[in-house]
Amino acid sequence: MEQTSAEDAICWQESRAAPPAPGCARPVLLDISWFTESMAAGQPVPVECRHRLEVAMSRKELPSPVWMPPYACQRPTPLMHHNTILSEALGTLAEAAGFEGSEGRLLSFSRAASVLKALPSPVTTLSQLHGLPHFGEHSCRVVQELLEHGVCDEVERVRLSERYQSMKLFTGIFGVGVRTADQWYREGLRTLDDVREQVQRLTQQQKAGLQHYEDLSSPVQRPEVEALQLVVEAAVGRALPGATVTLAGGFRRGKTQGHDVDFLITHPQEGQEAGLLPRVMLHLKQQGLVLYQQYRHCHRCRDPAPPTRQSHTPDTFESSFCIFRLPRPPGAAVGGPQRPCPAWKAVRVDLVVVPSGQFPFALLGWTGSKHFERELRRFSRTERGLWLNSRGLYNPEQVCCWVGRAAWSLAHSFCQASCCGWGSSGTKAPTPLAEGVCPRGCRGRHLQTPGSCVPPPRAEKRLSLSATLWKPRGASQPARPHGCPRPRAISRQKVHCCPSPHSSKWSPAPCAARPTHAHPTQARGRGLEEDFQR
Repeated sequence: MEQTSAEDAICWQESRAAPPAPGCARPVLLDISWFTESMAAGQPVPVECRHRLEVAMSRKELPSPVWMPPYACQRPTPLMHHNTILSEALGTLAEAAGFEGSEGRLLSFSRAASVLKALPSPVTTLSQLHGLPHFGEHSCRVVQELLEHGVCDEVERVRLSERYQSMKLFTGIFGVGVRTADQWYREGLRTLDDVREQVQRLTQQQKAGLQHYEDLSSPVQRPEVEALQLVVEAAVGRALPGATVTLAGGFRRGKTQGHDVDFLITHPQEGQEAGLLPRVMLHLKQQGLVLYQQYRHCHRCRDPAPPTRQSHTPDTFESSFCIFRLPRPPGAAVGGPQRPCPAWKAVRVDLVVVPSGQFPFALLGWTGSKHFERELRRFSRTERGLWLNSRGLYNPEQVCCWVGRAAWSLAHSFCQASCCGWGSSGTKAPTPLAEGVCPRGCRGRHLQTPGSCVPPPRAEKRLSLSATLWKPRGASQPARPHGCPRPRAISRQKVHCCPSPHSSKWSPAPCAARPTHAHPTQARGRGLEEDFQR
């Protein structure tokens, strides 16, 4: 039956099948591959599992009605899900699209794979995907082919292609991105040996990545992460007593292995963290633990600028991208006679120093995953009209950033909701300084449904510009709350009174938005939360 899905063929068989005769097996549906193999062999070949159309036999479907939030940050995604084969196939196509520079196809496949990971049960029929977001014709065709044949020709063709394998190999080198890998491929490079012959063209970072490629390509296990954290905490404690080290990245999300380790370093007292990282690196170098490091100075941490629509600037925190020399535990540094195992292993480690006022947003941004962060920022921009990055949350209409004490309050409200389990199970909510923005394992569940701390959009009136609009000379100005300084006399220019991180005074920062006088209460207390809830 050409142009017929396995589901339709099974329905047709069930409607016409008669009870099997005594001693005879029940007829089964076979894929056309069995027929072609039989024709090539000149006789019927034995029926194997790959010939059967049994993958669609189960009629179990998702509970009805099925509703899936459109943003990945609105739905919980477990580490171990039910549709690994399907999501990995779409992930391969997304990765290949990224290698080709096709941003649209990369996002489409990534979002479809994210939806599959969040489903509460395995997908056995294509009809289970009806009504789910981000599933276009191409993704459905790939899933249908996997369900019916167990393999997708397009995915296998991509995996076996020379370009995909070379690009995946090159981008696995520390310091090599997609553009550099594409350039190498266009120049005829295909293997690591080809790259080693062009060593004079490599940067110091790429040379270090190529030198330790074998160790860096092997996954880092959680016991190794715990050992690294003890080493970093000891060095940070010697350099600045009272500073804290927080594990970020995939290991904070609960993964048992990963390709690198990320640590965020901060101090409760704002400003004490300045110049901390060079002292930490000095202590680590004295112990012989640093094989390579690339230091990046902080430029805008004290005066975060609002992101623009076309802004793709990475985080500007003081950071160091390192390769650590991690000693192996006793008994592990034993290899065969042909290739003895060294007594240490090279591990990728990123150290990032963050001011305490921006720590909640930095922790949220460095926890990942990449797709989750992209969706969270898209949710903030599209649904809330706010701009989010790893340094703060911005209101583009007021050109203001919420940092400092207000950031803690806002980030705490951002994450507290009934669906997180806080309060409903009797668990005491952790402090923001202890857990950052999200409690471990939350993964955006607080955005699914409005809770007591996060009401639905426009549930309350916004207290922003209504009382602070510019008025002609002689008109009465809004009353100032007790303790707030009088705004400077400015003709037709908007000012943003922002708190200084080191004092309680307010300093005006002009911007050319609309002729208004921003009031200090717009960056404090309830005005912040209501502005975010808009």
